[in-house]
Amino acid sequence: MSRSTGTISLREELVQQLVYLDEHRFTILDRMAWESAAERSEIQDLIKRYQAAVEQILAGDNSGLERSMVLAGSFVSLQIGQETLKDAYRIVIPGEAELDEFCISIWSPMGRGLLLACPGDTVTIQTPFGSDEVLILDNVYAGIA
Repeated sequence: MSRSTGTISLREELVQQLVYLDEHRFTILDRMAWESAAERSEIQDLIKRYQAAVEQILAGDNSGLERSMVLAGSFVSLQIGQETLKDAYRIVIPGEAELDEFCISIWSPMGRGLLLACPGDTVTIQTPFGSDEVLILDNVYAGIA
């Protein structure tokens, strides 16, 4: 399912995501500056849930994609509180996140809250400044390539 010449298939992209999580698990869990042991545990649980969702998709269960589940590589349209954001934000793995390009790292508070959610879901995003209710208006998976 290649999108165009020079890009990789959806399957290959999802496999690359699983490889990334496997190869970087130690760095993600032990070297990143999480606020607390509870936050580290939350990240570990998110990694397991994300891997399980991607493995289900790779096994032929496309219900996550059919429901438009937010994955790394998704473009999401959001409403934060009463404000509908004009631009779609891309969910990316670390190293690809640049705010100027409307990217959100999967490990940021916003990225962690959005990952695996679906359009119509409202998620609470915890930040150092408090919490925000974020409604996912739309999600289009475009991959990470």
